[in-house]
Amino acid sequence: MSESNRERERRPSDPTARPEGLRERKKRATRQLISNIATKLFTERGFEHVTIDDVAAAANVSKMTVFNYFSRKEDLFFDRSDEAQTLVHDALVSRGRRSPVAALRALVHELVEQRHAFVTVTPGVSGFWKVVADSPALRAHTRELSEELERDVGRMLAESVGAPAGDPVARLVAALMVGAWRVAFREALRGQRSASAAATRQGFLELIDRGFTAASAAARGSPYA
Repeated sequence: MSESNRERERRPSDPTARPEGLRERKKRATRQLISNIATKLFTERGFEHVTIDDVAAAANVSKMTVFNYFSRKEDLFFDRSDEAQTLVHDALVSRGRRSPVAALRALVHELVEQRHAFVTVTPGVSGFWKVVADSPALRAHTRELSEELERDVGRMLAESVGAPAGDPVARLVAALMVGAWRVAFREALRGQRSASAAATRQGFLELIDRGFTAASAAARGSPYA
């Protein structure tokens, strides 16, 4: 989802990262422009009623340019999966003496405090997910992304403790944590029209904590707990 429509928070800069050059800034700006315009068109017309040609024309770029940045149409709408993986990776790398499960639970609470779009329900976010609900292609892609995130979190959990990449306990723990987020966020979307923002956040965290408690129980006796 585009930055403007998902209220993207800026992540802290990495002091060890190489400064971004002019070429990289231009490429990032072009990618963001295309994503913003695509999201606007999908929201106004519906995902199935917008073509890549429509997006290219509205962004004043060629169709090939769109495909240079986005390999498929669905990626124009879901453009933040890399950020989710980075957040999980960074939380595990910097966890210190905390267990992996505790570090990821803390991450979710921190994101709630930051009002991050991954854990916050607003009218704009609700509108985004309505487009998804109305599109069979986007619903299918959402399931693919969820399964991909489960695999990646499981792999990162295993790496964080030096276990094999396919460790089934890591995969189980990952599935429970990702599932907890999915259920909590879905319930927040359903309840946000009839509850205050504070009550919605509290309900989200209560479900998250229940899910992470289940993940901790599943990880008992392993280095993930």
